[in-house]
Amino acid sequence: MQEHKSEEILMMFSIGPVQEFIAQARRTRDLWFGSYLLSELSIAGARKFRELGGRLVFPAMVTVTNSKQVEKMSAPNKILGIMDTDQPSKIAWQVRRAIQGKWKEYARAAEEKIGRIINIRTWDRQVSDLLEFQAAWTAMQGLNYDEALSRTEQLLAARKTLRDFKQNDPGAMYGEKKSSLDGGRESVWINHDRNIERLLRLGIKEHETLDAISVIKRLSLILHPDQERFLSVCETAFLPFQDQIRDVTFIGSAVTDYLHTVNELLGKENLKPANKLDSNSYDARLFYERRIEDYLEECVMVPKERKENLKDSIANELEQMYVQLEEKSRDHQFDFVRPTPYYAFLVADGDRMGEHLRNIKDEQSHIEFSTALSRFALEAVKIMKKHQGQLVYGGGDDVMAYLPVHTCLDAANELRKAFIDKMGSVISNPTLSVGIVIAHMLEPLEEVRHMAHEAERQAKRTRNALAVHFHKRGGGDLIKVAMPFDLHPVEQMKALRDHKVFFSAQFAYELRSMYQSYEEMAKGSSWLSDQKLLAELLWMEIERLAFKKKPERIDKETIQEQWIPKLKELYDTEKEPLERFRILAEQLILTIHLEKGGATYEETTASKTS
Repeated sequence: MQEHKSEEILMMFSIGPVQEFIAQARRTRDLWFGSYLLSELSIAGARKFRELGGRLVFPAMVTVTNSKQVEKMSAPNKILGIMDTDQPSKIAWQVRRAIQGKWKEYARAAEEKIGRIINIRTWDRQVSDLLEFQAAWTAMQGLNYDEALSRTEQLLAARKTLRDFKQNDPGAMYGEKKSSLDGGRESVWINHDRNIERLLRLGIKEHETLDAISVIKRLSLILHPDQERFLSVCETAFLPFQDQIRDVTFIGSAVTDYLHTVNELLGKENLKPANKLDSNSYDARLFYERRIEDYLEECVMVPKERKENLKDSIANELEQMYVQLEEKSRDHQFDFVRPTPYYAFLVADGDRMGEHLRNIKDEQSHIEFSTALSRFALEAVKIMKKHQGQLVYGGGDDVMAYLPVHTCLDAANELRKAFIDKMGSVISNPTLSVGIVIAHMLEPLEEVRHMAHEAERQAKRTRNALAVHFHKRGGGDLIKVAMPFDLHPVEQMKALRDHKVFFSAQFAYELRSMYQSYEEMAKGSSWLSDQKLLAELLWMEIERLAFKKKPERIDKETIQEQWIPKLKELYDTEKEPLERFRILAEQLILTIHLEKGGATYEETTASKTS
């Protein structure tokens, strides 16, 4: 029998499907847990590879110091390492079994919790069929590291094109309900109507028909109570108002009275004490008229015949509280705003990362690159917490998160600086592109995610840029602004926000209209090709319009002394003056909309009747 010689093998594993784990989600909790679960599976595979004697190249283990030292890793869905072995296929199977074992741990825990409500045959089939695992490897003998890496990547890409087609084994030939989250799978419910109350207690709505994977996501809080609580988009949008409750005495008192009234209306059914004004004592949905019904469905066992009247009664109490607070705020000369229904969804990605990876020539350099990525991912967690955001995914150079509107720009700026700081030691001139969409909490989560990726793609077209899209619910002006980070857009937006008393929406929109006119003229005009002359002309237009559209309460002398110098500072350029003119106009429009986003409440009874 011929003996196999042990040799160094570069091995790469891919775990999926990413779409199933992350993208298919109705709630942010589903979205986050899908990402978390994929990361857990990747960590299980990476640890198994290391236990078998392999050297991990990617993802990299990093040590985090808190009360004790704990090994952490950034865990995207790809594992890369080197193993001295004569049986790479056996190693691959063992890594695969470790990943499948971790997945089935989560599935078993959910199955035990949900009990006899599920069709166990359908459940087992969906759990068994989900995971996709591909492996490729290359013997390193006679090859440089970069050559082996390139060959392994090509082999893995080829392997992914060979899909593993399994025989279909449907649970029923006709009439089986489809999952409301994944139309490609059947619902696992049986005896659904007799178990509605139990499903509601598990966070599953009355009319939701879920497949096994969606059930596992939905039970995340119950199965893992030690996990840090993950705020919904409603709770995230509500955070600025929550600050007002805490910081302003008369607002806090009004909210206490309102919750006390709600408590009485509900007959004290399943409502936590209303006199504790902390984030766990009430539900943010009680402060948005169109979310009250969701609260009643999930948190209070109310007969259907009572639900509509109860919702209307609570909505009337809510509107009365807001009207009283607006009156009292005028007496106190306080700038009161109702809770905004808008939040920010952020997606970020490192620029030219494929190019940087192709420039890596040896194992140690690749490990250092992976370590820097892991440290950036851990820093992203801190940045999102600092800015009241929720990190959905932070693997390698990719970041997905959502935040309150008023903190999203600062978070994007800090994220970019952290990327430069962590990656600057391993690559030259690292840059990050960030896309943000400001969206309404009632927009479907999948749509919001697509909007955010669209903003990211706009930022990636120029690279090292920030793109912000503002989608107003029900139509209206769609704002799309892209600004290079080299022009310090966040600092400029802060300066504009600090000077917002000097300009109006009309000024901002007329500037943009003027830009569009000059853009058309510049296409066929030779005299506008003189950049210095064009810069001077555009500045005169800005200055003229600033005086023409000034707020009536501000005199010309104040505009001349305080607003004109700031405008000059923000615009002053002889390089690409028309593009700088566009950016200034878009920044002004976005500043106005971000301010309005923090004060827009679209679901009140008053707004319907006025």
